[in-house]
Amino acid sequence: MNSIILNVFLVTKISVKYIPGLIANTYIFAVILGIILLSVAVLIASQIKYQGGANPKDPMKRKVWFWTLAGLTPTAFYLYNMLMVIPNVKKGKALALFYMHSALSPVVALVVFIALGVVLSKIFKTKKIGNWFNKKA
Repeated sequence: MNSIILNVFLVTKISVKYIPGLIANTYIFAVILGIILLSVAVLIASQIKYQGGANPKDPMKRKVWFWTLAGLTPTAFYLYNMLMVIPNVKKGKALALFYMHSALSPVVALVVFIALGVVLSKIFKTKKIGNWFNKKA
């Protein structure tokens, strides 16, 4: 696995024999990016102050930031694949084997982001991140 990462960063063309490892790395990086951007969403939500009054705007701000980062997650990972990984894969069979996974991995990043976001929001209902999926706001 480390040789695949090294190959990507050394800008050598990745051949067919390294594609299964590259596919595994791609999905692992997708999960990691989903977790990292979810952590950013948690940090942002915790920094938005509570507002008093009859109609506070802070829950909506937290939701907007969550969904903005949810949209950024697959976009960022897709751009990473297209700009950093795909140019380093040899054309032909290697590219054909990897190309579908380069399109599915951003979906994995988004699913991880939203699924863990729902879980965290339900666990911490009374905290600031509990506003992400409540019905009122």
